[in-house]
Amino acid sequence: MNTLKKSYYTIAIPLKNPAEEYMLIHGYTGAINIVPKAIGIVLSKEEPDILHWNCPTEILEQLIQRGFITTKTSNEEMNFANKIANAIHLYQKQSYKKFYFLVNYNCNFRCPYCYENLISNKGKGWSHQIMTKETVNAAFDCLLEIEPNKDKHNKEIVLYGGEPLMEDNLAIVPYIVEKGNSLGYNFSAITNGYDLNFFADLLGTEQIKKIQVTLDGDSTYHNKRRFHYKKGASFDKIIDNIQLALDKGVRVLIRSNVDNLNADSVRQLVEKFKALKFKDNPLFSFYPAMLKNNPNNILDITKVMNINFMGVDKFEDFNDEFKNNTGAYSDLILYALKNKKPLQLRPTFCGAQMGLYILDPYRNIYCCLESVGIPKHIIGNYRNQLQWNEMYTYWKMRNTATIPACQKCKYALLCGGGCVAKIMHIGMNEPYCNSFPAILQANARRAYYQYMSI
Repeated sequence: MNTLKKSYYTIAIPLKNPAEEYMLIHGYTGAINIVPKAIGIVLSKEEPDILHWNCPTEILEQLIQRGFITTKTSNEEMNFANKIANAIHLYQKQSYKKFYFLVNYNCNFRCPYCYENLISNKGKGWSHQIMTKETVNAAFDCLLEIEPNKDKHNKEIVLYGGEPLMEDNLAIVPYIVEKGNSLGYNFSAITNGYDLNFFADLLGTEQIKKIQVTLDGDSTYHNKRRFHYKKGASFDKIIDNIQLALDKGVRVLIRSNVDNLNADSVRQLVEKFKALKFKDNPLFSFYPAMLKNNPNNILDITKVMNINFMGVDKFEDFNDEFKNNTGAYSDLILYALKNKKPLQLRPTFCGAQMGLYILDPYRNIYCCLESVGIPKHIIGNYRNQLQWNEMYTYWKMRNTATIPACQKCKYALLCGGGCVAKIMHIGMNEPYCNSFPAILQANARRAYYQYMSI
């Protein structure tokens, strides 16, 4: 019989609660256990002596059953984890398809940190191309070429840009929404919110039912970063349009891009939301996002604006301040704890590697929001009939089992290999680790504290 040992995929996280318990997470079974400090300390060691461990038989058997203790070698476990990654990814690709219509690349804002600044190199006028009715018709036809089984279509199409809901697009957006509605789709939009009032008649639960808007702090700070290229300050008009959307029954998600310099301003913004009663509205939600220097920008954004990036630990502490908002990963852990189920495994980081497709006004197809407008990341086109190219394979075949570094990483099926957009300037076979062990610890603790408060 092979010797019992700690699984290579056992992750032990100290919870810093009064009992000093640990959370155990297993990297390919998805098992989660809360264990006493003594057990957590043993399983925190690189190679604990399990054979001579004075552990109660009942607990040891449970640890074996859930994968934390095993007889498999590290190589056997890695091979098994990679088989799991390939199997889950195959299922993901055959599952639901999500579609974005990139209405145009133009924008009425000039946010200096926007990754789409790259497209300005294409020459004056390139970004002003707007989807025509013919292109919209071809795009809807293309959806069924991508996935003939309409039951596998996500019925919510996202309007994206540039800025999809700008006044310049008033001729085409109603056509998109009307035609989409006739085919059984409804819509959401990622918008700066400035011209939202021009689209008031399209706002509602059956048409544009959800919007995401970015506000980078209170009016003083936001207006320095996110301003209309002709009219300047944008904050007050966006606030008015948020109220308009809520009154129309639209779900509103507010994002704030945070660094060390605007953190206090974001706190003031949240207080304003409370004063305006936005926080009392179940249709309203808010989340902070850690601002990073995207490698797809032409310039280092620290050279074109005043930025002081937060570290991961400090951002997680900042995020903890907003008790109504947990990070996406802490939500997964909380769900597993509440329902006594394994943690959901993910061999991919996001939909770009699965069923996400972005159709632009030049009839090109992309699969990542941060790769649009970059010719080398076009995965296909719908000019005549649907055609894929070699980049389709790069994006849609990538998972943790195809990335050499991830093949040997105990965190791989928890982090999914990281955001491809952050490494695509280096190579598609690289991971984007982004301090994931620290992120996992912070999210595990956040989920546990919320679980204990239920």
